[in-house]
Amino acid sequence: MVNARLNKRRLRAVVAFLTLIGLGFGGVVGYEATIAQPNQVVRADTASTTLLQLGIPKAVIQTMLDNSLMSDGRTPTAAGETVNTFTVGDVQKLKTLSLATRTKNADGTYTSKANSNVADWLGSLDYTATTGGASPVVTNDVVLGADYLSTGQTAASTILDKGVPKWSGGDQYYTPTPILNVLMAVINSATNATTLDLTGMLSKVPTQSAYNTVHMATMALVQTNKLTNLKTLNLGGNRLGSDQQGSAAIDGSAYYLFRSNTLTSNSVTDLDLSNNDFTTLDGNILSGIGSQISALNLGGNNITSIDYNNGSVFSNASKSDGGSVNLAGSENLNVSGNTAYVIASALNSGGASLTLDDKTANDLATNQLASQSAWPGVSSAGFQSIAPQLSGSTVTTIVSQNATAVTSNVLQTLATTNADALSANTLTSLADKNANAITADALSSIAANNATAIDDKVVSSVLANKPTAITSDSLSAIAQNSAGALTSNLVSSILEKQPDAITSDSLSAIASGSADALSPAVVSQVVNSNPTAITADSLSAIAKGNGAALNADVLATVAKTSPDAITSTSLAAVAANNADALDATTLATIAKTHPDAIDATVIATVATQNPATLTPDLVTKLADAGALDATALKTIAVNNPAALTGLSDDDKEKVIAAAGGSDKVGDVVNNPTTVPNSEAAKPATDTPVAAPQSDTQGSVAVSGGNIGFGQVNLGGTDDVITAPTAIEVAGTIPKSWSLAVSATAWQTADGQHQFQPTLTFGTVQDKANNKALDAIQLTSDGRTKVLVGNATAAQTFDVQMGSIQMTHFDGAVAGQAYTGTINWQLSNTQSATQQ
Repeated sequence: MVNARLNKRRLRAVVAFLTLIGLGFGGVVGYEATIAQPNQVVRADTASTTLLQLGIPKAVIQTMLDNSLMSDGRTPTAAGETVNTFTVGDVQKLKTLSLATRTKNADGTYTSKANSNVADWLGSLDYTATTGGASPVVTNDVVLGADYLSTGQTAASTILDKGVPKWSGGDQYYTPTPILNVLMAVINSATNATTLDLTGMLSKVPTQSAYNTVHMATMALVQTNKLTNLKTLNLGGNRLGSDQQGSAAIDGSAYYLFRSNTLTSNSVTDLDLSNNDFTTLDGNILSGIGSQISALNLGGNNITSIDYNNGSVFSNASKSDGGSVNLAGSENLNVSGNTAYVIASALNSGGASLTLDDKTANDLATNQLASQSAWPGVSSAGFQSIAPQLSGSTVTTIVSQNATAVTSNVLQTLATTNADALSANTLTSLADKNANAITADALSSIAANNATAIDDKVVSSVLANKPTAITSDSLSAIAQNSAGALTSNLVSSILEKQPDAITSDSLSAIASGSADALSPAVVSQVVNSNPTAITADSLSAIAKGNGAALNADVLATVAKTSPDAITSTSLAAVAANNADALDATTLATIAKTHPDAIDATVIATVATQNPATLTPDLVTKLADAGALDATALKTIAVNNPAALTGLSDDDKEKVIAAAGGSDKVGDVVNNPTTVPNSEAAKPATDTPVAAPQSDTQGSVAVSGGNIGFGQVNLGGTDDVITAPTAIEVAGTIPKSWSLAVSATAWQTADGQHQFQPTLTFGTVQDKANNKALDAIQLTSDGRTKVLVGNATAAQTFDVQMGSIQMTHFDGAVAGQAYTGTINWQLSNTQSATQQ
């Protein structure tokens, strides 16, 4: 079956199916499954204990099964594990242990959110009673605040095997066994894990008036510093910042245990502390994170101050390849002193990887950039990274107070990403104070993205202070977008100071977008001082934009200094827009050197605008120059027969001979009033842009039905599977349209698994032209291939593919059925260009 979808203009899709059967250990497709043994393993009898036997609720176990990942990329659920079979040993082998709900994104990353089953259960435990012992909190459910349970003095295997001891190394245990501590021991057993996702698991644990550090004390039981394979630690949404610290904390050790155990690691590169109600970051909270950190997520916290000691962590995360620091949501940051130092460190290290609220970015720019003496300084790279967020008033203030801070890179970033923050006054001021920041590219981008930001004052100031920024390209962009920015005086000045900027292209742009700037004096100046700028195209554009700028003397000069500019097309444009410029004398003069340029269309156009120009004398001179043919004579006869009847007999014979000498030519010259109007050439008019061709003029159809690859056994990544079904694609491509083929990723019906194989269409035959074509290949790096681009003329196509092969199965999971779509698409490239 062929599935039809509408995409752009015309689209046909072929749906293909594949089921993979895994071989070898654990159902891994095409790979040997090897699990490295951790440095410390739990006892064999403990490893075989199921989480259900330990008392973990079924719903919590199911969350782990559905959201954790094994070494082969499958969830335990996909591997056949159930709440009744999942053991501590299975946890130990996981690559990702998750107590959150995780959704895989198209780019392979994951989005996490609190799992309600986990959060509800942990929120229902008893954290309130204190019954003495070594811990501030001891209930039937939890033991919190005992350092030996956080520091690793008591191993996870001990808790899982014997229970929670009442002191370090003790042989007495709490009864009943506190289930929270058991859960944390299970987490600490994931010694092979590279990702630990605990997002939102404490989100419903209420604040305790009798123990106001309950969230940190609970999370302190996670022994991150012992999980040496861990790379990603997600602790977002756990209310950690709502706990008290310092003298206000009932348990002063809870914060210390949290930061020195859970937030201490020499392996974690990605740390998520988002949405935790933090308002400050003191000098110790991140002190245990090593220099390997490359992603720090503090988004969603309304942080107001950051201690100086955090500067190195922020800097390390920002400057890492692909690193990031996220402070979104902290719009009340006090961007001065220590806080400014930390943010500036991150900006100056890796700028673009720091996420700030717009208010924070503008406050920082105003405080640190506008005030030249402010400490610490923000580098050009740092300025460039926040430029897209700055308001117009902020940019104006910086230019006014510290214009040298605006480098060419900063201005280019503003021009391309935030041009609305620029005004004409700001640019004029910048050109006066720091002209080196202004480049031709920046002017072009500003004109395209915020036309009102360039006026005649800007152009005048740039021309005075940085004339090299005025180039053909930038001048064209200004002319086309910022029409009022160019005056005749400015164009004249550009001709004097930066003549290379006046080219055929820029002249054409000025003529079409800022025609008033081309006065007769300016055009004459161009013709005399920069004749290479006068081409057939620019002459036509000037005629159409401001025909009054052309006169007979200018055209005569053009014919001498820029002879290639004189064509029938350019002369017809002149005649249509300023017939007075082509008087009889000028036409006769041009005819001597450019006889082919005065064709019937030019004559028809002149006759329409000013028929009196056509005189017997001109006809004779045109004949002498060889500029007359039968069509031209008929055109003269229809528009002004007196120009022929007034010829002397001798001149008539010359004209007849010059035009070919046939009897029909003689009839035209001798009897001009008898020539039908239909035989005269039509006058020139502006040619409108052709409208996009209608949808009905293009079609694409696919035959061959759905493609089935069947059930296959894969033994390695070099395997090749072939679909037995040949397909044929046929249709028509209108002029200016394109034909492309693309393929989607192959995924399971539930969308949980996908991979992007390489597809190769072999034995390709162009049946319309009876010739073989090269194989068509779609790879993971290029899922679309244009087969016909911007067709120069309407054409039919009929392409047959005898085979379709699939290779590269990275990411494919055994035991799954996959579906992919192959799209054959027609699109109107002309329409896209016009938009």
